[in-house]
This record gives sequence, structure tokens and C-alpha cells, in this order.
Amino acid sequence: MRVLICGTCAPALNSNYGLLQEITLGFEQLALSGAAVEACLVPLETLLDAIGSWRPGAVLLVGGLALDTIALPLVHHACAQVQARLVFWSIEDPYELDCMLRHGHWFDLILTSDYASRCFYPGHWQVRHLPLASPDRPAPGADQQLRHGARWLFCGVSFPTRLAWLNALVPAYPDGLLIGPDWPDYPPPTRVRRHRISAAVLQALYGALPLTLTLGRDLNLANAAGVVASTPGPRLFECAGVGGRQLVCGAGLELGCYYEPQREVLTAATLQEAVQQLEWAEANPGAMALLGERAWLRTQAEHLYRHRASRLLSWLRDL
Repeated sequence: MRVLICGTCAPALNSNYGLLQEITLGFEQLALSGAAVEACLVPLETLLDAIGSWRPGAVLLVGGLALDTIALPLVHHACAQVQARLVFWSIEDPYELDCMLRHGHWFDLILTSDYASRCFYPGHWQVRHLPLASPDRPAPGADQQLRHGARWLFCGVSFPTRLAWLNALVPAYPDGLLIGPDWPDYPPPTRVRRHRISAAVLQALYGALPLTLTLGRDLNLANAAGVVASTPGPRLFECAGVGGRQLVCGAGLELGCYYEPQREVLTAATLQEAVQQLEWAEANPGAMALLGERAWLRTQAEHLYRHRASRLLSWLRDL
């Protein structure tokens, strides 16, 4: 099957364009293993022409609220002309769920990255839960962890839930590296870097620092039902995918569906638990190295984009 992949806005405006490339690579890796699939990533401005000329079996749109900018009736018509299935992978549920509910009737299949959000789609729509994943990265080396001044890392936007965790955690365990826009000043030894970094640099930091904090977010751009996200975001998988050692703060029950707590990732439900886990991690570097190796092995077995591509193809065959 030919799968045509496209984002919901121009590549230059798409902060998730690297993710689109990794999804496409997942399909390509699946093809190398013998699957009958061919994938092509195209920019939004050439999507309609590509549907007509390449004649795919499925068109996969990946994105969120920018769906409002797409002429979906035209895309739907172009797909019907070549008998292609139109699929949307909503990677921003539940934060942009209302937008998807307005437009979902155009799609033959909807994939939501959040399990809790699936319950809010109309029952007669074809909706499946498909979490995000990790790129396929080499096994962590024995000397992967470098001597860096910080004991922990967090990289991301300062959403309110994250700010609450860091405001509580930094006074108790300040020796960390915080990367992202709009974070407040924290006194040394906390290091704050207010800029965005590339995925490659972030993946290197996952391996270089002793521990990565994984913090959820609560930013509802269009979520009138007030759905609380249940599925972990992509950075859980990406950090594990390079053998990074991570502490998941405020982890929900669904985390255990993907990684085994205390064996592949550390978890903390409260500030006190987080501080205890940081102290334990510092005192047990050998156990932490093993934790990172186990996380990498689990990712290789279950949580790469080729695994997600394989599941999507199975659903398309059943339509």
C-alpha cells in the first residue's frame, strides 16, 4: 500500500515537522523488513497534486488545530477520486479535541494519541488509539553518560502543571538544567536556558545527564469537555529510545502500559517521592544505567514508529 503523509500546515510553520519525518521513516523501515508498503512525505501546498499523481492507497494527515486551515472537502474529494482512505492522526488530543470533533466526519479513520480522548468521539466514527513513539536509535554505549554539571534535565514549555512541579522541586533539589522559553529565573546552581534546541541536541542530553524529568502539561486550547490526558507524550518514548534514564512525575495509571515503573522508568506521584527518587538515582548509578538499558530494549521491542506504522496498516486492511 502507498501511504501519502502530510502535515496540517506548511513545513516552515510546523514545529512537529521532524516528527512527520520520523513517522515517514517508520513506514520506510517497515518496508525494509518486507512489508508491502511505500511512504512519501509531501508539504501541504502540494498535497492535492500528489494525491492525483501518486495515487496512494491512504492519505495520512498528522497534526492538530491547524486542521482549520485545510480545505478538507477538496482533500476528501481527491482521495475519493483515487479510492484512497483519508486518515487523521490527532497528536494534540485532548488539548485540541473540539477542533477534531468539528472536522472528523471527513475521515475514514481517526487515530488519537490520547486514550482518554477516544471516548469523546462519536460512536459511529472509526477511531483508534495510537500513541506517539520513538525514532529508532542505537543502543546506549557504556560511556554514554558524560560528566555534566547538572544532576537532572527538563526541556519543554513552561505550562502551568510543569511550572508547579519545578517551583516545588528546584528548592529541594536545585542542581539541574532547565531548557525552554518563558521559564522564570531560579538561583544557582539551577541553570536556565530560554531557547529551543534541536531534537538531536535534546537526544544527546538525554544520554549525557544522569536523569531526565518527564512532566505532563495542561494546556487546553479547545477542550470544552475538560478531558484530562491519559497517554504519555512523545518525549517519554524518545528519551527511553536513546537509553535515557527518566523520572516521570505525576504519572498516571496508563504509564504502566508502556514501561514498567521502577524497572524501566522511575515514577513519583508527589514532590516528596520525586526528591527521594532523585536521591536514590544519584546513589545508585549502576542501577540507573541498567534502567536506561531496559527502557531502550522495551522501546526497540514495542515503541518505534515502525511499530505504529504496522498497527495503522492493519487497521486500514480491516476497514
